[in-house]
Formats: sequence, structure tokens, C-alpha cells
Amino acid sequence: MVSNVSEIQSELERILESPWLRESAALKALLRYVVEETVAGRQTGLKEYALGLAVFHRPGDYDPRNDAIVRVQASQLRKKLAAYYENEGRGTTLKIELPRGGYVPQFVAQTSHELVVASEGTTAVPAVPGLPDPRLAEVVFERKHFAWGAFALGVAVTLTAAVLIRLPGSAPRLEAGEVVWRGFLEPKRPVVVSLGVPLFFNGGGGLYVRDVQKNQGSEPSEPIRRIEAALGTRMTVHEDVYTGVGEAMGMARVSRWLDRLGLDVTVANSHFLGESDLKGKNLVVISSMRFQTLLNARELPVAFRFEPGAGGALINERPIGGEQNRYLPRNGPGVDKAPGLLTVYPGESPGTRILYASGMHSWTTNGVAQYAIQEDHLLELDRRLTADPADGPRGRKSPYFQVLVEVEGKNDQVRHVQYVTHRYLKMD
Repeated sequence: MVSNVSEIQSELERILESPWLRESAALKALLRYVVEETVAGRQTGLKEYALGLAVFHRPGDYDPRNDAIVRVQASQLRKKLAAYYENEGRGTTLKIELPRGGYVPQFVAQTSHELVVASEGTTAVPAVPGLPDPRLAEVVFERKHFAWGAFALGVAVTLTAAVLIRLPGSAPRLEAGEVVWRGFLEPKRPVVVSLGVPLFFNGGGGLYVRDVQKNQGSEPSEPIRRIEAALGTRMTVHEDVYTGVGEAMGMARVSRWLDRLGLDVTVANSHFLGESDLKGKNLVVISSMRFQTLLNARELPVAFRFEPGAGGALINERPIGGEQNRYLPRNGPGVDKAPGLLTVYPGESPGTRILYASGMHSWTTNGVAQYAIQEDHLLELDRRLTADPADGPRGRKSPYFQVLVEVEGKNDQVRHVQYVTHRYLKMD
């Protein structure tokens, strides 16, 4: 029986010293803070903004809508707690949980799935959210036993809100993005974040020339040959001199997000990546459609084909339900719109994956990278892809797919990203 806060404190310390949290200062700080605040009766203050300030040291103008650190770390903490209780914590009598949708922990007696409740003002375990106010029963502690056979009927009568109990052996899940990011979140599997880098030609003396239609090879294109002739100089290929600002910003966002999930992240130039560099690793590519050299080299299947040209276009080979055959960039008064693609492929090694975030321009690539890690977009994708039939108009369901989005911006700054459609990819 949980009779006072000392039992909760002891269990907290065991979790903090376990291999699952021992090396993560951020997750340890979050768990300690929410447990100690709850035990002290201050659980009403456990809100996302307050946690961002108190635990993650965000400034006063921190906006949770733009900075998801609390949601991401809480999601990771739930995974670590589940792993702990599936392993060395399996035999403990008290279980500390952090239910989804909030940041107030619950304290569960594991042996009989009993929820222990204390009345307000005592020094024992504080009330668990979702249960009736214990003051109504005029008791300090109240145990409610639910037989599994009567659970479905009794829970609606006894509880004022639903209480989620995670069964032993159930797999922890992301708050959002399970469909897109599953396979990437192996704690010991490194991730390479690759920047798409445009091909420049160096004429010496600080002169660099780029032909947007040429992104592979070492021989100058015809327009560059004309520049050579006019200047009387020889242009040589230079593959590591420049990348777009949008690619750089997208790389920083995604790398930081993956790092917060506890993954080992490195950054690489896509021109210099080979099969040996990716063995046993997952890969994320942040690249404009114009210089996806790694994608072109692997000859991977696509559902939406990029057609280069002055503005570029995405060709939809099999339109369904009002879709367009061609998706083009559109410029309007004060706003620009352009298509982008989020694509998931199998990786170089068994069990690994590749994710491409790509746009027609540098700024649209940044928009797709943002789309790939924002909770509201990931929730929408989870819902759409989970609801697809096993074999429907979007193709035979598989873990590999392309999502077409439209990125809206102004002055090359992303304002909004919107889902358009998706297709599953057939991998031979």
C-alpha cells in the first residue's frame, strides 16, 4: 500500500537512476519536477508554458505553439517510463505514469491496477486527476478495485473522467507522427541528416557560377561553357561551397528535434554520402528537388515526378478525386505558394529508413521540414494514413509513401503548410 510520499520519492529515485533515464538530464529534470510539484499539491500549475520556463529554461516570450520542446520531451519520457516498467521496474509495487494529454503524473499500484487517492491538505499522495474528489468520501486514502470483467460498466459510474492504464508489454508511442517516424526512433540507431547541396563551378579568383539545370557530373553545361569562353577561364566543379538558407534552416530544425528525442545525429553533404556511410543508420534528407543527387543515384520510385524547368512542376501520373495533373508554383499579391514532398523510403540496411523533405525552392524545402516535425501536421497524417484501406486508390498500403503538400510563404518566409494528397510507393 502507498501510505505516504516517501514511497513515491523512493520510486522516483529508482527511475532516475535506471539506465533508461540516467544519461538524460532533460528527462530526469522533467520527471522530478512534475512528481515533486504534484506531491506538494501544486499540480494545477503543470502546464506546457510553465514547464517550458521552469524545466527547459525558455525565455518569458516563449511560445509553445512554435517551440514543442515540452511536448516532445514529455512524449520521450512516456516511452522511457514504459520501457522501465517493462524491464527492471516490472516488479515494483508503485508505478509512476504520465498520461497523454497532460503533464500531471499518476501513481498506480501495479499488482491489482489500484489507483491510490489522497484528500487535499494531507501529506500523502495527492488526488489523481480523473477521479472523484476524495473529500466527498471523507477519507484520507481510498482504494477502488476494478475487476476486469466489470471494468467497462463500472468505470463510467465510478470515475468522472477516463483513466488510461497502460498494460504490461504495450509499446510506447509518439504523441504524433507514429506513421511517418516509426523506424527512426531506435534509441541506439544513429541518424544522418543530409543537406542537398547545389553544384557550383569555380572559375578562380572568387568566381562561382551555378546553372540551376545542372546538378550532377563534372563537365560544365553549355551556358557555363559560354561563360568560360567570354571570360577566358576554365570552370571546375565545386561540390561543397554552398547550400540554400532554407535547407540549412530545415536541417537545423529537424536535427534539433531528433536530438531531443535522444537520437545520435550527424550532418552530411549529400554529394559525399555513400552506402558505407549509411550502413546501420537512418537517413533524413533536406533538399530542394533540383539537387537531390542522392535520390537520383538510387533511382527510387516516385508517385509525383519533378519536372525541371524555369519554375519547375510536379507531375501527378495518376490523379484521383479532383487532383491535378500538374502542380506548379503560384505567385500572388503578397503571397507565394509552391508544392513540396515528404517521402519515406527503406534505407540502405535492413530495418532502416530514409525520409526526404523537399520543395521546389529553398524556402519551400524549409516548409516541408517544418511540416515533418510539427505535431498538428503529424496528427493529421497519422489519421489519414491509418484510415486508408489495405489496397485503395492511393495504392497498396505500405510503410513507404509520398505526401504532397502546398507551402505558402511571403518574401521567402514560410507562413503555412497544407496537406494536399498522398500515395503509397511500391518497393521491389
